[in-house]
Amino acid sequence: MKEALSRGGKLCYGVGHVMNDLCAAMWFSYILLFYSKVLEFDASMAGVVMLVGQLADGLSTPVVGILADKENKIPICARYGRRKVWHLIGTIFIAISFPFIFNACLGCEDASEGARLGFHLVFVCIFQFGWACVQISHLALIPDLTSKKSQRTELNSIRYAFMVLANLTVFVITFIILGIDAFDEDDGESGGVNLTTTAAPLPDVALSQFSSQNLREASSNGIGPSNLHNFRDIALICIGIGLITSIIFHVGTKEPAFKPSRSSDYGEGDDSSTKKQMPKQKMRKRDWFKELPFYQIGAMYTFTRLYVNLYQTYITLFVDGTLMLDSIFIALVPLCMHFSSFLGSLVMKPINTLIGRKRTFALGCCVGLAACVWIGFGKGDYFSDWGIFLVAALLGIGGSTLLITSLSITADLIGDNSEGGAFVYGFMSLLDKLSNGIVIMIVQNLDPEDDGASPYYRRVLSYACGVPCVLGVLITLTLMKTRVGARRRGASIAEIMSTDDCSQDNSENPKVNEKATLADQTIISQKIIPDIKVETNGLDNLAFVNDSDLYTKAEKRDVEDSAVSKTHSEASQANISNNVVKNDQKEDIESG
Repeated sequence: MKEALSRGGKLCYGVGHVMNDLCAAMWFSYILLFYSKVLEFDASMAGVVMLVGQLADGLSTPVVGILADKENKIPICARYGRRKVWHLIGTIFIAISFPFIFNACLGCEDASEGARLGFHLVFVCIFQFGWACVQISHLALIPDLTSKKSQRTELNSIRYAFMVLANLTVFVITFIILGIDAFDEDDGESGGVNLTTTAAPLPDVALSQFSSQNLREASSNGIGPSNLHNFRDIALICIGIGLITSIIFHVGTKEPAFKPSRSSDYGEGDDSSTKKQMPKQKMRKRDWFKELPFYQIGAMYTFTRLYVNLYQTYITLFVDGTLMLDSIFIALVPLCMHFSSFLGSLVMKPINTLIGRKRTFALGCCVGLAACVWIGFGKGDYFSDWGIFLVAALLGIGGSTLLITSLSITADLIGDNSEGGAFVYGFMSLLDKLSNGIVIMIVQNLDPEDDGASPYYRRVLSYACGVPCVLGVLITLTLMKTRVGARRRGASIAEIMSTDDCSQDNSENPKVNEKATLADQTIISQKIIPDIKVETNGLDNLAFVNDSDLYTKAEKRDVEDSAVSKTHSEASQANISNNVVKNDQKEDIESG
């Protein structure tokens, strides 16, 4: 029996993924900008960094999932917790690798571009493996900590709240560091601010330097090699915060002792004792590939991640390379975007309740598409002054709507088959990583790398983010009449009999007829016991599902035995009647 989680225990669990969230915010928002503008890599080379990172993450996720599920035979590791051990391993890998990703090639600054790229790719792979270790172990710890669905939902909510705070923290830190650096440069050029000759107090001087006109005046304050120390400092601060939160997680979270589970055909983890006795149709890995919604929702999740990751990756390049705004805007615009995303997430539950998940997803696609269209046509001073912030807000609201709703629909697809949840999420994560890596690589290879204001990133945000929104609407239309979570393997007997009865070949098969009679008797019994429904994987295996949970397994066997007995009784009576008819016919012939 799992112990009830305290409020402090829930918070300690929630901060366990903060290091991942901090690093992910920097990775998607600044990785291409850093390698193309700061380290001055070729655009295609910067795309290789992103592609290798996505592939390493996608391949590491299932491997770590398989290893983390196994029992740890090392005594000290077993006592510490099999999930927490992998979380600790991932934390160490991230801490030692991430600062090198946002830094120059140490000791090889004058080496060729290929050699410097190889240096960074080593640390990218180490980081992505560590990231997968933390992500998988942290998610897998939820069912270990509690068996109550309400508490599992609460833990996920706390986890998401800390993710939003982590994203906002990254952009606030970036804003402060780049802002301080910009002030230092301005003071150096003007000889400093003479406080004795100005009537304005220091806060007013600082605020005046943040005016929209001053921030847009020249592109000389854009991102370049001189900002290397800025990104290095941001990465180190993120790692420092992440280490503190990870220590809180490891100290405050107690992982229950691992007990090897025994395979069962009955559900677990429900508050009702009667539901534990109910048979559950298990889904093997290959069974998922027989379900059409598995592919539809996989495509839906992939389009969602394409939209979200692409606008996170290219919004900073759009601000710096197309709009030519001051470097401070690469923090302000994403900050506005993520804050709007947080506000949008607050209204997701009532909207989902009001119009349903599928319509909510379509609505999110429309909001995202509106932002993409605005980016395509938005030009002029108004767009650089305030329009970019409204666009960022639309991008964030659309992204949170799509991401939260697609994850909810994926959870509906899994349903009670929690034994396949890790596989489903892992498969969709693999699709996500591969598609994002390939698309970003293509976009980078097509980058003309023009000097000055280039319209290329405007087209990237318009088309590369807009197309997934359109495809998302189309895939949602195909799901409108689909009951997500229903299994083809669980077709009703009536449906199977309606197809099997069309075959004339079965009419002469006594075994098939006997099974058909049994199925008919079972369906008839539903008129007497209306709470019982029948599902089957075929006529050879009958399984009873009770909606009202009033009947036990033994009582269901009694119903089945009764149906079989009744079938045999009627068959015997039919044989007796046939014998009587034959005897009468024989006597008539003899008398004739």
